[in-house]
Amino acid sequence: MTSPNAEDAHRSSAFTRDDFAAVPYLRHDQFISLIRWTQVAGEWRYITVLGEYLHRDERYWYLRVQGLNTRLDRAEWAIFS
Repeated sequence: MTSPNAEDAHRSSAFTRDDFAAVPYLRHDQFISLIRWTQVAGEWRYITVLGEYLHRDERYWYLRVQGLNTRLDRAEWAIFS
């Protein structure tokens, strides 16, 4: 059983979709793939990106893609395996 304070802290935390996915081994400079789905003319399409993982925060993924440091919004991009 958890305390009421622990439950309140859990509810108030900002989570993104990938916080609940299994991403156990993200290491600096590890190659990862991210995916983003969009709807174009009524059809769903996807884009994938392969890059070197730098870090992430509550809002962004930070990757090195083709030698350039890149910031991708975590609300739009998810781990693709």
